[in-house]
Amino acid sequence: MEKGPLIPAALFLLALGTGILTMPSHDTLTYDGALYIDIARNLAQDPTSFTYQGIYMMYRPPLYPYTLSIAYHFVQDPLGQLTVARLISVIFFALTAVLTYLLVVEMCGEGIKGVLASLFYTFNPLAFTMGTRELVHSEFTFFYTLAVYLLYTGRKKGDPLRIYLAFISAGAAILTRYTGLSILAVFLAYLWLSDHWEWVRKREYWIGALLLLLVLAPWLYLGELHYGGALKPFSVASKVVTLDKPVSLSDYLRLLLEDLGVLLPLLAVLGFLRIQKNEEGWLLISWLFMGLMGILTVVHKETRFVTFLSPVVAILAAEGVLLIRDGIASVLGKRTTGATAYKVLAVVLAILFLAPTAEKALALKETWDKFGNYESRVLSYASEEYPREKLLVSPRLYTMAGFYYPGAEVDMALDRQDVRGRIASGYYDLIILQEPANHLNIEESGNYVLVREFYGGKFKIYLRKEN
Repeated sequence: MEKGPLIPAALFLLALGTGILTMPSHDTLTYDGALYIDIARNLAQDPTSFTYQGIYMMYRPPLYPYTLSIAYHFVQDPLGQLTVARLISVIFFALTAVLTYLLVVEMCGEGIKGVLASLFYTFNPLAFTMGTRELVHSEFTFFYTLAVYLLYTGRKKGDPLRIYLAFISAGAAILTRYTGLSILAVFLAYLWLSDHWEWVRKREYWIGALLLLLVLAPWLYLGELHYGGALKPFSVASKVVTLDKPVSLSDYLRLLLEDLGVLLPLLAVLGFLRIQKNEEGWLLISWLFMGLMGILTVVHKETRFVTFLSPVVAILAAEGVLLIRDGIASVLGKRTTGATAYKVLAVVLAILFLAPTAEKALALKETWDKFGNYESRVLSYASEEYPREKLLVSPRLYTMAGFYYPGAEVDMALDRQDVRGRIASGYYDLIILQEPANHLNIEESGNYVLVREFYGGKFKIYLRKEN
């Protein structure tokens, strides 16, 4: 298979096209996605205002909102901003598909393996689904993979500049998602397995580490300024995750198999058996296991958290397909499987394995595309029919209300004295509750009237009475 720009361009367009064609509708929005957009709007006005409702949200990683904020200088419409957020994810998704191909070609020089790996990445159910969402995962996967690619090729080509860029990209990965800190473990494991401690004597790695710190420095400074400690955003993020629902390892693996299916992990396991004890093998082992440990050690785990490992899983799956091809060719004998037949066999196997993988990807995406449907429709209706400036909403609607009501003051309906006092004084223009909810003193205050219910009373809209 020829090398050149044609194949990477085709892989990029395939991933980009599938992402755009399967873009979710506007009436599906996640809590996290709405928060990133809310923050990005403020950053577009003030690059130091990493806030929502005047509160610094530095427990959230900054790079994705900052990326969105660039476009939000020109796009102010909420639905337009949502589309931009998803397009940015699609672009990073497509770039990672190309990067996966390029890495495999650098590792083994086999174009067909590179194409297979890129396709297994594109149709990995998690990568495919997150590729069109207003979430950090596509951008995070790109920078994480780019860091691995640059470190490997920098060592292979003896190019210090690539090593410097690898550490800069690692810093970008950390600032895209805090679990990106595992990239440091990947680097250390790979360097130790390949060179033991010889790499410590080479100055390019120390310069790279310094560059990584420089990338993190502005964020560490803001942490000191607004959170009372340079590392406080990381520790607060860890506490927030710890407070969420714990997920055991066995349950997590079960959930992963539900989302990914059995075929893709099985091919990756077969591919793992093909790994050799060389530079490339140590890279894949370090990447997979150190990256995975960074997730498995977290108390609350969601399947989407391992999206960033989709490229290495895809590379191993491609190895698995070729292992099966070699086994079939061995059984049939060399006379039956010439060079052309060898390639045709690989293509046939790829189609057989990619088809069910893509089907699983579409099924997971369809599930995700239903998330937030009810909430989005209710808030969209409310924002059109009742444009107001002061809102009280159920906690689950907190960030999404900010998305549909840009610039409005939004409070959570929590059982606090200040909230009850504001209800009693008729401070809020509009109240939206999602059942089951604490109605506090809304009815007793006499200040609000129920104007609309949705989905059998699951959502209620209260409007302040006019005097």
